[in-house]
Amino acid sequence: MKPYKNINDPQRSFVSAYVERHSQKVHFFNRVKSLIDWDAVDAELKKVYTKGMSEKGAKAYSPLLLFRMALISEWYNLSDKQTEIMVNDSLSAMKFCDLRIEDSVPGHTTLYRFKNTLRKHGIYNSILENIQNNLAENGLQIKKGRGKTDAKIVKKKLSK
Repeated sequence: MKPYKNINDPQRSFVSAYVERHSQKVHFFNRVKSLIDWDAVDAELKKVYTKGMSEKGAKAYSPLLLFRMALISEWYNLSDKQTEIMVNDSLSAMKFCDLRIEDSVPGHTTLYRFKNTLRKHGIYNSILENIQNNLAENGLQIKKGRGKTDAKIVKKKLSK
């Protein structure tokens, strides 16, 4: 089996050490990462998401990367497009997804198709529930946040 896109050696880029010090979200993401059995999640995902499992075709994104993006989407009430933007903008979100700053981030349509595949096979909600149960066993729960609203410049109407 060929490797997935963005599966790099464990050595992080030179920026990674600075992410730890300069991001408030990194503590949230690190805590979640340490409490979840990601190997079990990955095994469940690979039962139904088989892209990248054959030698033919282009490399696919790992299902675990895509699922971590889906978690960000859930926890911050973001659309798939907003999730793509957040992972591109947020170093701590990149780190949670095991991406380096030089890696490409999956697009919103890839994330949408991934989540639909999991829903079609009936495992999306069950994996989310398993993660919630795993956190509850450790006396924790996720309190959902709200998505970012981007500032933008608009043309001011002139009064006459």
